[in-house]
Amino acid sequence: MHDLVAQQCVDCAPTPEGLVKFVYVTAGGEVFHRSSACKALEEGQEYAQSQGLETHPRRRVVLAEATADGRGACAYCFWDYQPK
Repeated sequence: MHDLVAQQCVDCAPTPEGLVKFVYVTAGGEVFHRSSACKALEEGQEYAQSQGLETHPRRRVVLAEATADGRGACAYCFWDYQPK
């Protein structure tokens, strides 16, 4: 439809088993989350705030963008996900 291989297009690529098409990230985080209300995400931001560090807004992004940025899956949100 747009001259890209399905795996190269974030709209057409199949979502890996155990993951979702859209995830949540923050500018300072290293992982992606299933939900913007993830307990681990909440605790991470509370910890950063308690240390006087800047916290960043949560953003909904396509999974492919999060993984392209080198982020891994949150162990709390995706406890059953095993990368292949």
